[in-house]
Amino acid sequence: MSEGLSEHSLPEPSHQEVSEDAKPPRTGPGFLRLNSIAYRLEMLVITIILLVVLFYWRLFVVKDLNLLATVFWIIFPDLASFIPIGITMRGTKEWPRWGPRLYNFFHTLLVWIPVFALWSVLSGNVQWPLLGWAGHITADRSVGYYLRAASKKESIRG
Repeated sequence: MSEGLSEHSLPEPSHQEVSEDAKPPRTGPGFLRLNSIAYRLEMLVITIILLVVLFYWRLFVVKDLNLLATVFWIIFPDLASFIPIGITMRGTKEWPRWGPRLYNFFHTLLVWIPVFALWSVLSGNVQWPLLGWAGHITADRSVGYYLRAASKKESIRG
């Protein structure tokens, strides 16, 4: 008999793995932290799927992927956020007050999804290179880069 993965086969989360940000559920163990292996592996799997869709299926099988546009969209979130932040910082170590909001805007699927959907609908074609942007976001999450707190005080508290 094959043993399947169930909630009973997983180890109990240690106190360190339990999120202190999420309100505990009424029953059962607490929720995992965002930097838990489970969340990071989910993002890694999504990143790999996006890479396979883009660089295997669209580039080598279908042969219709605009490689330059795809590479642009992969680096776009960092270009759109770090260039203005870096110019404003001018050698200091402190981000401008608006820096975390700008970074978060370009590093969330909540912005990418409507952009991808609207652009694809309005153009009449799926905009495959834009999957590079989603891949950037999921790759960041898989290695532990999350959305930024509004200030250092907030990030120290949390």
